[in-house]
Amino acid sequence: MTTAGTRRLSGAYGRRLLSVGLGLAVSAVGIVMMLQANIGLEPWSVLQKGLSQTLGITYGTASVLVGAAAIGVAVACGEGFGVGTILNIVLCAIFIDLLLALGWIPQMTALLPGVVMLLGGLELLALGTWLYMRAGLGAGPRDALMVALARRSGRSVGLCRAVVELGVILLGWLLGGQVGLGTVLSAVGLGSLFNLNFALLRFQASQLHQENVKETLSQWRNNG
Repeated sequence: MTTAGTRRLSGAYGRRLLSVGLGLAVSAVGIVMMLQANIGLEPWSVLQKGLSQTLGITYGTASVLVGAAAIGVAVACGEGFGVGTILNIVLCAIFIDLLLALGWIPQMTALLPGVVMLLGGLELLALGTWLYMRAGLGAGPRDALMVALARRSGRSVGLCRAVVELGVILLGWLLGGQVGLGTVLSAVGLGSLFNLNFALLRFQASQLHQENVKETLSQWRNNG
């Protein structure tokens, strides 16, 4: 490959990685807003908050453990993962812990402000997910898990997601994670909010191929 070609490939991957990083940063702000809304957490956050309290670790560390477990199960079921998947597990946790340590987002103490903050957090999570997904560098660990379970079981992704998230909420609640109105709002509204944002942004997630690590390495090897 020519030097100019190498520069083009490097530039393209640089832009994709920037989109991943920006998406994870925006998502982290959204997640922290949901945590600080203090009216109940979305399903995976219930588990991660419960783990952090039970094990005496930060929320970000609990997020890494859960993300790693999710992608581990997905890989065991034959699903691939990408560079973005790894960054998703690590960077988002770092951003969340940093934001919580800085204390820039206050905790709400009343229902109405909590609902407003939760909805704002859900919107930022949707926008961050769009920025992350459009890079095409690998599905998020939890999404990869749902796809893997659907393929293995022969059931729909929606059914697998519902069953897993119910189990996640129950386990997280048993560990002390906060379940409340926010949990219901998140479970019911997040999918619709994602669909609305993707429609407005003219982004068709199902038609975008998510590149796995083997494909990334192959591109660099073949063009190196």
